[in-house]
Amino acid sequence: MDIPQPPQDTELRNIIDKLAQFVARNGPDFEQMTKNKQKGNTKFQFLFGGEFYNYYQYKVQTEQASMNGSSQNGNWNQCMQSMDETEIEQLTQQQEVLREQIKQSEQNLNAQHTVLLQQQQAQVENLVTKCEMAELQREAEASELPLDELYAILQPIIDSCTKDSISNGKSWILQHSSTKLQTLCIAHCLLYKVMHNSSTFPQKLHVIYLVNDVLHHCARKNATELKDALASVVVPMFCNASIGATDEQKNKLDKLLRLWESKANYLATETVEQMRQPVASYQQFKTDQVSKFASEVAPLAQQTKATYDGYQAQHQAFVCHAMAQILELQQQVQNIEAQIQSQPPPPITSNIPKSSPVMNTNIIPLDALQANLQQTMAQQSTNENGSQVQHLGMNPPNPDLVPSESPNFLPPMNPSVPPPLMSQNNLDVPQFSQPPPGFFPPPGLFPDFSKPPPGFAPPPEPVHEDLLPSVPYYDLPAGLMVPLIKVHNNLIFLLSLS
Repeated sequence: MDIPQPPQDTELRNIIDKLAQFVARNGPDFEQMTKNKQKGNTKFQFLFGGEFYNYYQYKVQTEQASMNGSSQNGNWNQCMQSMDETEIEQLTQQQEVLREQIKQSEQNLNAQHTVLLQQQQAQVENLVTKCEMAELQREAEASELPLDELYAILQPIIDSCTKDSISNGKSWILQHSSTKLQTLCIAHCLLYKVMHNSSTFPQKLHVIYLVNDVLHHCARKNATELKDALASVVVPMFCNASIGATDEQKNKLDKLLRLWESKANYLATETVEQMRQPVASYQQFKTDQVSKFASEVAPLAQQTKATYDGYQAQHQAFVCHAMAQILELQQQVQNIEAQIQSQPPPPITSNIPKSSPVMNTNIIPLDALQANLQQTMAQQSTNENGSQVQHLGMNPPNPDLVPSESPNFLPPMNPSVPPPLMSQNNLDVPQFSQPPPGFFPPPGLFPDFSKPPPGFAPPPEPVHEDLLPSVPYYDLPAGLMVPLIKVHNNLIFLLSLS
């Protein structure tokens, strides 16, 4: 990865360089404080991932590395590795965002499919209702049945359901059901009033009561065509009224069902069993109606399918585009990781302290000098008191030793005994109360131990005011002890005034 290029604007580059120095010295808290203060300033957009964010990070890393004393190559490798890891993290986040978008697109597609099916269901029901109404009109015209007159007869039954209205409705139906086509038209008209007129449960129940009276008449008079026509519509009537009814309302329907079940000549056993399963039977009726008007419903299904296919094509195109971007980002991540592995490791900085300058080995150790001085002074003191006649430092005479005639002959010396003292007549006796010449090392060889080492504050000077008591003497420990001393324990001397 190449070194990030600085901005062409000199003022902006100075801002980035200075801020990088301060952040390297003061830490990330200073950077956060600058972000809070310069949040709306366009010159500080590089702090929020702007154009020169990489250059700013590079300057911070290099400033920190220079402060730590590392080599420039090692610092640059660490800086670039940190920037590479940041870039890998950003690429990974972009991949996660794309995967989340793909997942959201799939959820949107499923939601669109559900909405389209709901819309199609509503459109199909409306279309089926229109088709049923149109078919009813055709049946009425073919059978010459006056629908307006039938609607006028049914309206009092739907509203109040009195005994007279039920009787009038039954009489009108029996008078106008001379042909099979008329019976089917009357049955379909009753079904339409129950299912497609936004009727309430009482209104639906009133129409079913009318059907019950007509079935009773058909069973007595053996009117087979009218009974079969009513049997073909009584199941969807009953099921439509039962779905969504309360328990009390269902009890009224169950009474009718038990009555029909007890009267074998009213309805067939299969018809009664279908009414005992209202949900399944009503769903089957709706399916049959859609199949009946399949030619009219087909365009709606095709339109819905075309709309969904368009949404699905958009989803697949987006998924392909997103997957291509994910693969491209993954390739970039692999390239960066390979580049990180190929970079040489940063140089290892040694923590071994620098060697101190070589000390002068010709200086006699202080302990040896003090021991030699004390021994010499002790022997001198013994000689002065007359305890020994022999000179200090001389070896005892050896009778076997023959003195040589050579003037350079010297008697053997004991290295553990100091040399003898010279005569005071010839030479001055050295002053052993002072250190010998060269005892102290030259200036600068040893540090000055009279001062604290660098980095430590000097000890605070005592404040004499703090030593003065701030309370009366009788409140001090010594003053509190005075009253405890008895007088007879002390010698009292009376002073004469004269």
